Amino acid sequence: MRDFIIDYEKFLRSCGMADGEEREVAERELRRAEMASAGLLCIDRHRRTGQAEKIRLLREGGEAWLFAQIHSVAPTEQRAVLERFFLSVGDQEVPSTWQQAWTTWFRQLAGMAQKGESVQPFRRDDPEGNATLVKALSGILHWSSPALIRYASTAICGDSKQLQRLEPRLRQALLAITGSDSLENFGILRKPRFVTFHGPLILQQGEQQTDFGTFPAPIALAETNFMSETTLSTSAKICLTVENEDTFHELAASNRGVLLIHTSYAGAAVRRMFDHLPEHVRFLHFGDLDPAGADILRDLREKTGRDIQPLLVQGHCHQVRHALRDSDVQTLQRLLKTELPESLREQVSSLMEHGIAADFEQESIPLDAVWKALGFSET
Repeated sequence: MRDFIIDYEKFLRSCGMADGEEREVAERELRRAEMASAGLLCIDRHRRTGQAEKIRLLREGGEAWLFAQIHSVAPTEQRAVLERFFLSVGDQEVPSTWQQAWTTWFRQLAGMAQKGESVQPFRRDDPEGNATLVKALSGILHWSSPALIRYASTAICGDSKQLQRLEPRLRQALLAITGSDSLENFGILRKPRFVTFHGPLILQQGEQQTDFGTFPAPIALAETNFMSETTLSTSAKICLTVENEDTFHELAASNRGVLLIHTSYAGAAVRRMFDHLPEHVRFLHFGDLDPAGADILRDLREKTGRDIQPLLVQGHCHQVRHALRDSDVQTLQRLLKTELPESLREQVSSLMEHGIAADFEQESIPLDAVWKALGFSET
């Protein structure tokens, strides 16, 4: 094992003490330290001139002596402490499903700690934080009943916000142990996602049936209502997703038998509902005619796996144009690289070429024009 060696002049320069009175003080203190170290700290000098060339700290015992002088823990001892911590954690009991993976992972971390390598998601200089992370991780692996994340956090950590603070690191640990970074797999949920809809829809769960078509106002259902055994049926021939909330409610107030779903970027509840909708329905989307609106349709198509076509993508914008922002250009360029309905691709290309129309929001389109585009006669 080699000693720790640094060039004498380089050391003084790095300390800002290469010249003048500061250098004299530094050299005097170095000589005192050399004499007090019992040979652990040495100043190597030129054989003939005696000029100082290098500062040498002996590998064996030198590190411990040096860090004792500055009242700090030596890196070797830090690594040893962290190694022992990981080994002790690896011996803890967790549910049998994860026991082997848990033990193996923490033994790997112990080896990395001993070598001075990264121990992410743990931190080398935060023993209290590491213990907190282990407690939270173990609590998640033992969790079995559905609960919102703050309730689970209080039960596991004694702090309603701790799991959310630790979530990125916990997900990294869960991925290493379980192969998935999902807290949801253990029943720990954020606030339930809801989908808001209106129109003819019957939800069947076992012997129980709910006909939402009889409700005059829109309904909001949590994603957890769409279970594996749930079936949805509808007499509607068209399912129209609507980006803007106000437009959705206006359409719901004059609904003519269409299944209306309010959504922008598809959340978990929207995706779960689409998973249960029948195949015979024609799917359309009514949104803003700007880059973000086009991107929302792209997202809906990708996340639901349905052939959702755009409604009224052209013909309702004024000719006045606004310049595209850099973020708009990036969105449009990304869209043109994806699979889009031809009418939407034409609209995206037009936006790229001419800029954004001044009046691109869906609220500018009369409701009668929407119903007419859907095949219903004007009122």
